[in-house]
Amino acid sequence: MKTLVLIAVRMKSKRLPGKATADIEGKPLIERLIERLKKCKAPDGIVLCTSTHPDDEILVHIAKKKGIKWFRGSENDVLERFMQAAERENATAIVRVTGDNPLTDPVYLDRVVAHHAETGAEYTSIVGLPKGTECEVISVGALKKCRRFATNPELSEYMTLYFKNSGLFKTDHIAAEDDVRRPQYRLTVDAPEDLTLVREIYKRLNGKNTLSLQAIVKLLDGNPDLARINAHLKPKRVKMELVDKKMKIVEEGEDAEG
Repeated sequence: MKTLVLIAVRMKSKRLPGKATADIEGKPLIERLIERLKKCKAPDGIVLCTSTHPDDEILVHIAKKKGIKWFRGSENDVLERFMQAAERENATAIVRVTGDNPLTDPVYLDRVVAHHAETGAEYTSIVGLPKGTECEVISVGALKKCRRFATNPELSEYMTLYFKNSGLFKTDHIAAEDDVRRPQYRLTVDAPEDLTLVREIYKRLNGKNTLSLQAIVKLLDGNPDLARINAHLKPKRVKMELVDKKMKIVEEGEDAEG
């Protein structure tokens, strides 16, 4: 079994253009993410998956600088990009990580990869971690099966809904332990307020420890004012419904940038 971490990232963003290269204590956001992912032991490698758009060339340069592989594919069809990258690398499973989650936790990433391999599930997630620190493991065969249902390329970034809600896949999950079970905390970067919070976390913790998830949670628990910086933000609401005898993802509500 060959498992690769695939980072879905582009420079294009509706609410926070260029967030992938936004500065966080002297380094681009995407570099911070790559550095955390390189601490993982379970995966067999990391591939930065971006698009062929000229604006994304800078992301390829960063991947080369950090010594990881890169792949360029469809600008809007994330599922297709992942499938092609996995096929090129002969992967049997992928860890889906998004480029706006610089605080993705390497410890839980290793745990969910190991659990996925042990159970033989097609899709394995993590329940209870702060938003933006989790990830998910997907078997490549399941990605290909998902292609039959993800008919709208521009909504394929919400592929998770197909795995969780269609009833067509063997799914499993691991649960966050009590010391880091804080699903109410938002540590993804989709809006300016998110970036403000993540910058403040790095400012207060970087250099003092390894920026462990426990340290981050302790900081937020002890400083409620920090967690309130972006507490008002809500993610885009999406749902699955039966349309023309096919399960389709439908967007509803305002866009919180995914």
